[in-house]
Amino acid sequence: MSQPATAHVNLSDGDIRQLRQQLQAEITWLQRQMEEMFDADSELDLSLQQTYKEMIFSRRALLGRIPR
Repeated sequence: MSQPATAHVNLSDGDIRQLRQQLQAEITWLQRQMEEMFDADSELDLSLQQTYKEMIFSRRALLGRIPR
């Protein structure tokens, strides 16, 4: 059984810092969108809520894989 290939990309410290900041900003924005959904008087859209959760999860996972 072979190991999956992983691609390594050489990024500068500035690029890594910028990518981390962008991911953190996106996570914050997505969390606010979810909070607004809960605060709204309309019915909750469960599929949209799940989509936001998955988007937040994937960005956090990527953030955890990026070197500090």
